[in-house]
This record gives sequence, structure tokens and C-alpha cells, in this order.
Amino acid sequence: MSSLSALVLSAALVVPPVPAHADPGHSSSARVEENEESAISDTVLQVGADETSRNLSWMSETPGEGEVRWSKTSELEGSALPEDAHSAPTTDSGLSTDLGRHYNHANMTGLEPGTEYAYQVGSEEDGFSPVARFDTGTSDGDSEFLVFGDPQVGAGGGRPDDATGWDRTLTSALEAAQDPRFFYSLGDQVNSAGDQGQYEQYLAPEATTTVPQATTIGNHDVTSKSYEQHFNRPNVSHDHGEGGAITSGGDYWFIDSGVLFININSNDHDTEEHAEFIDDVVSEHGDEARWKVLGFHHSIYSTATHNSDPDVQQLREAIPPVAARNDIDLVVSGHDHIFNRTFLMDAGGQPVKGSDAGLEQEKEEGQTMYLTLTSSSGSKFYDYVPGLDWEAKSVHNDIPAFTRVRVSDESLRATTYEVPAGDGAQGTSASADSEEIDDVEITRAGDKDPDPDADIGSE
Repeated sequence: MSSLSALVLSAALVVPPVPAHADPGHSSSARVEENEESAISDTVLQVGADETSRNLSWMSETPGEGEVRWSKTSELEGSALPEDAHSAPTTDSGLSTDLGRHYNHANMTGLEPGTEYAYQVGSEEDGFSPVARFDTGTSDGDSEFLVFGDPQVGAGGGRPDDATGWDRTLTSALEAAQDPRFFYSLGDQVNSAGDQGQYEQYLAPEATTTVPQATTIGNHDVTSKSYEQHFNRPNVSHDHGEGGAITSGGDYWFIDSGVLFININSNDHDTEEHAEFIDDVVSEHGDEARWKVLGFHHSIYSTATHNSDPDVQQLREAIPPVAARNDIDLVVSGHDHIFNRTFLMDAGGQPVKGSDAGLEQEKEEGQTMYLTLTSSSGSKFYDYVPGLDWEAKSVHNDIPAFTRVRVSDESLRATTYEVPAGDGAQGTSASADSEEIDDVEITRAGDKDPDPDADIGSE
């Protein structure tokens, strides 16, 4: 991978993986009870390639023979999965970067829409995780997802308590949303790429086992295989944005609720490689989507100090024409720990003539809006840089925030909320009321229904 420096390549240690258990016919013969003494940790529920699948990751004490088991909650026998529960073996497993545990990946498939499921992961030797539940929701119609900028657990060094701050923002977002399809973390999940304790804190909220998540790889995640081990992403490319022997990477994509999500590893500076990936995915799957969203870590249109970094400037030259020719509707990024919304932008990276900062944004084909998400934990914030041509709305209150994106056939509506600390120090309470700081609705030109009161002429 040409863009990663020698410094990056020396920042983590990994050993060759233990071969994954891959017997497709394997299934536990007896009903698996919840095992509070199981040696399973860091269970993560994630998006699958589409609405019919969900991906799982977890850590175990012993290698191989792991599996995920699942059933509809209506089929539970008390609190336990039935004997005939579905099961699937690990698709990948190996020795963790901490050299003490083993990572495991597996997938649930054939899921039905509008159905609540229960699942657990583990093995006969290590025991199984507690039974957790999730709802697949509707696969069409109106839906929503949540977006978070840099949790970066560990960056605050305990002051502020960013692990509690992350839990607090996530909890507040889930209270504000209405059955979100998943939540999307835009990179720097942890501060130190190989720190397993920081991953445990990032994954500590119960929602990481009950609400699917998608992740972006940030500059604080890339320098270890821990990111790839903890997150089982769908449709990962081995030719675009890939990692190395001791680094994580890989561009990937998925479809959910009629939205095509494309995610690139912006730590890889080979912009032609990313452009090829985006072009190929849209060519093959764009017709399946009502909207297209692109995500990567390094914001190209922030209003904070990273906007002038050479790698960000390189991306700012490369991304707009790719986004335009593929009619990407929304781009979401983090990295600069400040909230910013651009005007509608054109293929040349310029604000569309006549574009304003209002709620209603009607886009022509090839026009794109860019959102920069601030810290979701309160770990750290950056200084505001005024006077940038692309700034439609910027908020720099040094308060954690999240964005709620509501999806319909007619629009994408992105509403951003701050989660103030209240009376105590930042991150001291488990939950807090959120306060709206921005709202924008993207529609397509020509998609509006005709006005029934309009004069249609005389016969």
C-alpha cells in the first residue's frame, strides 16, 4: 500500500492468523444456555451486505470452532435459543494483536424484514455470549440512521472521561431517533490503534450488541490489525484501500434501506484507486439505490485546522469530480472535531451558484453536500477557521454531537444535535437531552409532487 509511511508500518504487531473454522455443516447439537462465565468478549453487531444479513465480531480465549447462533425471538425457549436455531461458523479467526485472545468473524444471513431476532456467539469450549436481540426493521419506506464523528476513546486521558462521553452521546442519540437502522462511526474509534482496553471501552455500551454499526477507519485506527479484527465489514476490497502486514484498511460498501453506502480508507493516499472503487460500485449497484452516501475519515471541507493539511488538499482535489460523476448525494466525514455543513458543491469543488445555507436544498444531478462531524465523546476539539468558501453552517461550541439522517423516497434529512454536559463535568452522566444545532433536507430537482392547487388550465 503505497501511501502508508514507514512510521505507520512500525506502529503495531501482529502474527499470522490461526485458520478459521469453516465447516458449513457445523451446528451445536444441544440447546445453548446463556453462560455468564463464558470467555467471550467484545461482541459487535454490524451491518451486512444488505438488509438480509448482519455481521458479527467477537474475541475468545481459544482458537477455532466458533459460531454464531440465531433465531426469531418468537422461537425462544424461555430466554434460550431453541435447539434448531440457525448457526454459521466463523468466516475468519486468528490470534489477536494482544497475543492473548482470538478474534472471530461470522455472518447471519437470510434475515426477514420487520422481524426481531435473538443471537449469541461463542463455542462449546469457551461458552457463549448472553443472548442479545435486534430488529431488522423495514427494508423499504421511510427509515433513518445515526452518524457520529470521532469517539477517539482514550484521547482525553480520563479528563474528560471520553468513554463515558461516548456512551452518553450514543445513548442520547438512540433516545432521539426512531428505530435507527444502524449507527455509523466515522473513524478514530480509539486513540491508540492497538490498545485493547480502549476498544473494550468503545464497545462497552450495550447498543453495540443490539444496534448494527458501520465504521470508518481513521488515522488513529490504521496502525494496527486491531481495527480489522474488531470489525467484520461487508464487501471489503482487497485491491482498493487495503491494509498491510501490520496495518488495517480496505474500501467497502453495503446497501441498507435502499441507500448505497460506500466507504473508503482515506489513510491510503492513492486517490485513483479510491475513484476506481467508487466508480465500480456505483456502476454495479447504483441502480439498486434511491440515494448514495460516501463516507471517509478525513474531511475535505472542514472549518478547522486540518483543512489545509497536504493529504486533505489532495483528497479535496480528487473527490468532488468522482462524487459528481457518480451523483453521490451526501458525503460524511470526521477528523477535524468540528461540525460543518457545506453548500451544495459541484464537480469542480465549488459551491453551486445560488446555493444557500437554508433547510431546503434541491440538488441537480452531480451536486453533493458534505458534512463534517465533530467529536462524539468530548475527547478534544479544534479551533474554528473562518472565511472558507464552502462553509454554509459551522458550529464550534466544543460540545459532543451526532447527526440523525432520515431517509425517504423524496429526501435525505440530516439533523444534527449537541449533547450538553448539564450541571456536571463533561461525560459524568449516563444520558442527556440533546439540542438541535442544524437541520437540512436534500431533495432532487424534479422530484416534487405537483401542487394540487396549481392552475392546470381550462379545457
